[in-house]
Amino acid sequence: MTKKYILKPGRHQFAPGSHAVHENDNLSDEEAEWYLERYPHITQLFGPRPPEGGALNNKREKIANEEPQVEMQHIDPMDSLTPPFGGKGDI
Repeated sequence: MTKKYILKPGRHQFAPGSHAVHENDNLSDEEAEWYLERYPHITQLFGPRPPEGGALNNKREKIANEEPQVEMQHIDPMDSLTPPFGGKGDI
């Protein structure tokens, strides 16, 4: 289940004079809506909602849109000891 309201990291105080006790683990969407109606200034405590599909789909999209990585070729160190014309060292 995807939450509609995601708090920024840490504990937050919603109502003036209350303790900072709210965090994502203990706040339901219904409670968040109740608080937001009464205390509109707390909207800054919430982060942007992830788009439909969540973080997993975003990661897949990012990977799909990345530049392809160039694969490194293996060079045999013995190849560098062979003369460029394939001779035995005497030209």
